[in-house]
Amino acid sequence: MKNDLHFKGILMGAAMVALGSVWAAAPASAEVTEKTPGAQKAVEIVGAWVQAGAVDGPFTYKDLSGNDTKATYKDDIAPMMSTENFWGDNTASCTSCHSGNTEESLHQMDLTTAKGIMTGADALAAPPGVSILGQKEIGKGPTDWGHSKLRARLRDNRMPPGMEFDITEENRDGPCVEKGKVVANDKYGCETNAVGLVQAWVEAQASDTATFSYGGATGLTYKDNIAPLLTQENVWGPNTASCSSCHSGNTEESLHQMDLTSAKGVVTGADSLAAPPGVSILGQKEIGKGATDWGHSKLRARLRDNRMPPGVEFDITEENRDGPIVAHGKK
Repeated sequence: MKNDLHFKGILMGAAMVALGSVWAAAPASAEVTEKTPGAQKAVEIVGAWVQAGAVDGPFTYKDLSGNDTKATYKDDIAPMMSTENFWGDNTASCTSCHSGNTEESLHQMDLTTAKGIMTGADALAAPPGVSILGQKEIGKGPTDWGHSKLRARLRDNRMPPGMEFDITEENRDGPCVEKGKVVANDKYGCETNAVGLVQAWVEAQASDTATFSYGGATGLTYKDNIAPLLTQENVWGPNTASCSSCHSGNTEESLHQMDLTSAKGVVTGADSLAAPPGVSILGQKEIGKGATDWGHSKLRARLRDNRMPPGVEFDITEENRDGPIVAHGKK
């Protein structure tokens, strides 16, 4: 039974990928392109639906040509959730893993209906559920697509490149750590782990010089214990690139204009040129202002990325993060 559920879970996760594609009203034989009326990135369409209150009926979104497009949950959202290979080749449907508010459904989540999506995750473990649409509580307050769990999963950038998807989520906190050091890059599931080590440093205000503690180890420093996690290859897993190989400076050439080669660079955050002085990746509302907030930080989200759905190829350009271009349920 467990093996069956495990396999079912793998299929379900792949289905989540489908949510990010773009569809357009077109004959079944016609391929959707950027110029197809109604064509838009799948994640953008889901976002418009969520911002409209995740209604079971009609809503509108702007297609890639800037035209207002009428859509419905049934024709435009449901296919993203229930169609195999929607989000990418060889990917399962979202509903194959998230089929009901039951113990058998991953995260006790139902993505088969608008009501199920609104109910969110962990409906039995934390009744009435945990919103995946950005609400503070299920059914209370407006949806917030920008901070929603659904958007995060659909746009998952599967960082770092090369990390194998693990349906059990055992590798989501990174490799095991002892005395502030990674013990083996293929050993996961320990209470003290790489993500927890970074968290301890961040919560100690991400200092370049001050010491901090983690897992019973004291006197830890950025230089000895954090820098290796960000600048060395194969730390987070076999065949994984270093964080700093893509994020090497506050320059146009560095992805997201981000510098992960120094503590100062981490604190400076992302998009330092596009949105000076930058966008915090440590959970601060503004760079250098207020306390860090690890639980809501972009750095935590990237490190714990659950690489959903299984089977979607990592694209360093992020071009595939919003899913395929679709129009009215077709790719």
